[in-house]
Amino acid sequence: MTISPNTFLPVEIVFHPSWWNKHYGITFQDDFFFDPAQRVERERQMRGILHARFGDPSTSSGRSCEMGEANPAPKPIIGPIHIAAGWLPSAVLGCEIMFADDASPQVVPLNLDDDQAIALCAPDLATNPVFSRIIAMMDALEKEFGYLEGDLNWEGVLNVALNLRGPQIFVDMYENAHLAHHVLNVAYETVRDIALYVKRRTGTTSIAVNRGVRNINAPISLHPNCSVEMVSPQTFREFLLPYDKLLARDLSPYGIHHCGKDMHKVAAMYAEIKGAVFFDVGWGSDIRACRATLPDAIFSLRLSPVRVSTLSRAEVIADVERVLNAGAPLERAVVCCINMDGETPDENVRAIYETVERFRK
Repeated sequence: MTISPNTFLPVEIVFHPSWWNKHYGITFQDDFFFDPAQRVERERQMRGILHARFGDPSTSSGRSCEMGEANPAPKPIIGPIHIAAGWLPSAVLGCEIMFADDASPQVVPLNLDDDQAIALCAPDLATNPVFSRIIAMMDALEKEFGYLEGDLNWEGVLNVALNLRGPQIFVDMYENAHLAHHVLNVAYETVRDIALYVKRRTGTTSIAVNRGVRNINAPISLHPNCSVEMVSPQTFREFLLPYDKLLARDLSPYGIHHCGKDMHKVAAMYAEIKGAVFFDVGWGSDIRACRATLPDAIFSLRLSPVRVSTLSRAEVIADVERVLNAGAPLERAVVCCINMDGETPDENVRAIYETVERFRK
């Protein structure tokens, strides 16, 4: 089977929790993530809100942005798909999580010392106190609905290692390679085990990482490489590329979420990963260079949420045109903008959809 988008040029928009809290009073405390009834009701509410505000052509704009659902029915969606929230693997490994009304959960790094770091091991998910709450929530939803949907953001190997070791992980890479690889391997085993468990129960792993993968005709496992722009290409090759290759083996078909502005610096190494077919290309990356290196991959062309929030409508249109002109062939492209805050003008959101629609035609 050829892996490709289900439709031509799909678009995905995800708002920051501050947007949801400011406009609709939705809060993102512990119960949003763990309470089965709240999970179902909040996701149902959010789908209805998006349709009423952006997806209904009968609104004052007279144009639909393909968002949300009219009269949404309750669904057993196990993890948030309308916000970006990567924290679970770190919590499973012992990090404290700070929940807030208007923000995604924040991980408090453990900053493990050498002895604590070398003693680390990947947990048994079935007995882990944090993941046991996830299992209980999933069990309750499956009992009620007879099936499960969605997945959980699995945070990424370097992201988790940073939360465990703190900035010392970068020093370890130069001064204590054995310890660095041990921490990274524990992070790899933990994110792998979480993703595999969720995939066994719902069939997907990464809608909670980037909703764009739901528009692909295969269940892409999208590994968050958010922190990779913090290391040199040489360090990436030695310390992190091996884990991408392992995850691609474990979780095929595979993709990489590179939200940084420098994917072009590691694109040639990404091309070495067998089975990697989907890439989030961060705003500021050289899209043409990435496309030249990965000509057959599906690209998720990411817009800057800060720019969409602060620029004029005309400037947003220019940004969309820029990524689309650079990202051809558009038959293998998705457009997304993730984490727009409460100050984002609706007209700028609509500008994204309207510009993509012009390219579709």
